[in-house]
Amino acid sequence: MVPYKHPLEVAEAFRGLGQFRLTMVGVGPLEGPLRDRLPPNVELRGWLSRTELASLYERAGGFLHIGEEDFGITMVEALATGTPVIALDRGGSRDIVEPGVSGVLVSDPNDLERLREAIRAVAGTKWDRAVLRESAERFSESRFREGFKRELRRLGAE
Repeated sequence: MVPYKHPLEVAEAFRGLGQFRLTMVGVGPLEGPLRDRLPPNVELRGWLSRTELASLYERAGGFLHIGEEDFGITMVEALATGTPVIALDRGGSRDIVEPGVSGVLVSDPNDLERLREAIRAVAGTKWDRAVLRESAERFSESRFREGFKRELRRLGAE
């Protein structure tokens, strides 16, 4: 719960979306202010085990990450469980989220109406969970190792 991840804005966007529920996970300096302002359709949970987090991903209709990251492993984790992603159209999310295939990109984390539109779009789309899982495979450890070895061979190192 840190400013660059925009948790206050995400929660506020859900205030206008009573038909949807949001479960937020994490701890941090904005946890107190966030708890003080939570809409009734938003639940804030603290730190979760990997098993609990994976279970949430699997049951979710979508995953929101509107912070700018160099990469953003949580987006890949969500996709790996077959969950579409709403992400900020900056940084690593551009490499991870393919609009219309694995999720939706939003340009401004402070534009709550656009964020609500993205949430509605994800909820109103029938996503192919196998395609979502497959999109996460691009970032697997085995794929990384293969590419790294290939590059080393190309450079003449073995």
